[in-house]
Amino acid sequence: MPISAAAKELDVSTTTLKVRCRELGIPDWPYLKMKCLATLEASVLVFAHPRSQHVIRHIREVRQAIRQNPTLEISDKINILRQQMYELKKKRKRNDTGAV
Repeated sequence: MPISAAAKELDVSTTTLKVRCRELGIPDWPYLKMKCLATLEASVLVFAHPRSQHVIRHIREVRQAIRQNPTLEISDKINILRQQMYELKKKRKRNDTGAV
């Protein structure tokens, strides 16, 4: 969940939650990473070949690993896949609108 929602749930300010997270060694709130990976998984399901289950499985493993360790960085492989999915979406959108 977003940090503002988590702070509200815990009945503390967002700043207090950020300070406590940093004290625990969590430099950044992992929500955006998790959201990014969820979007990536959905994109792979839409654009990828049906036999790409290993990619989806890897994304799910990374999401689980981030749940266990919020400081974990997203790997270069995942970032490259994100870029590829972005390009595919852009290309599809361009073709759907008829733009050149």
